[in-house]
Amino acid sequence: MGIRDFIQYLEEHQERLKSGPELSDAKREETLREAETMVGMATAAIKELESVLENRRVNLPEEHAVRFAQDVFVYLSEEEEKVKAALSVPTPRDD
Repeated sequence: MGIRDFIQYLEEHQERLKSGPELSDAKREETLREAETMVGMATAAIKELESVLENRRVNLPEEHAVRFAQDVFVYLSEEEEKVKAALSVPTPRDD
């Protein structure tokens, strides 16, 4: 999954949240599972980028690029965490 795909999924997840109680249980579970996977992927990318920064042979422009990429993944991970948190709270339904 590329960064554009990640952003697209995040936007889809945020749109699904807007439907609130109308979101089916199956769709809620699917979205939560996808969000958990995406947070895991972002966390792994952040750690990998950190290991690159620990390499003493990284020059300053490369370091700036890696730090920028880390910041992007941190932001996306935080946004997807919000989706997870919202989906983890049961919503009341009209029966």
